[in-house]
Amino acid sequence: MKKTLSTLCALALLGSFAVLPDARVQAKENAPNETVEKKAEVQFNYFQVSGTISKISKQENGQFFATIDSEQNPFGFYFDDETLVFDNAGNAVELKEGMKITAFVDGTKPMIMIYPPQYSPDVVIVNTDNPGTVQLDKFDQKFLNAAKDLYIHFDEKTEIINLSGKKLKKDSVIDKEVLIFYEVVLESYPAQTGPSKVIVLERDENGQQASNIEKAYKIAEQDHYYINNVKMVPLRLIAEQLGYRVDSTGNGAVVSKGCVFYIITRGKTSYIQNQTTKQFAKAPALLEPRKTYVPYDFIEELAGN
Repeated sequence: MKKTLSTLCALALLGSFAVLPDARVQAKENAPNETVEKKAEVQFNYFQVSGTISKISKQENGQFFATIDSEQNPFGFYFDDETLVFDNAGNAVELKEGMKITAFVDGTKPMIMIYPPQYSPDVVIVNTDNPGTVQLDKFDQKFLNAAKDLYIHFDEKTEIINLSGKKLKKDSVIDKEVLIFYEVVLESYPAQTGPSKVIVLERDENGQQASNIEKAYKIAEQDHYYINNVKMVPLRLIAEQLGYRVDSTGNGAVVSKGCVFYIITRGKTSYIQNQTTKQFAKAPALLEPRKTYVPYDFIEELAGN
């Protein structure tokens, strides 16, 4: 239940969800000295999916997978210690079976084409009975949102972080996709609120890359075989951890990221990187059902691109 300073109401804004039923804000007055602009249609890179967690299982690469049961839109999602998990009031929580959640997913990242869909959200919100709304939005230099119907104000208590957990200043919010956590809405048009927390939906690139490389090597230490003294590691798990897309060819895979691609064939020591032919120390092999393994040294090559 959201409170306003004059009349209890809630916003039903683009890209938002509320814990309890919403009601459209009644427009009574404009913000001082501001011209209200016509609402604009804005496309977000992030999208949200919601449901109830029916099962959580641990994966071979150390991640967890949550299964969401729904008659209309069943799906699942992966999460680990880098996934930000909060309740709708902005408190850090631990995911458990039976929780009602909304996951925010970066639609620009490669996804496995499978049904039911499987996502890797950056942020997961647990919906509780506590007051609070979490909203996906974008704000201009005046801190007016994309739909032109909400201003946000900051004070010393407002926590602003990015996906890496780094604390930011309020100017970091401008023209970025963000999640805002708020409860009290001032009745006006545009409406006004002071969020308790803002998450800027981007990571520190250098820190993220270093973390992904570390995780890739961790996968290799936990899942490997030796063939004639050559250490073999799982191709898909490691490549996807490093941000690559992996498409099966039936007897191997095409591994791609941006302008870089590899064509790998099981049983052949030669492989192709773009237009260049290279050699593995040992031919890739199917050492477990539906899991192709490649020499350990290939991690370094993938990490370098």
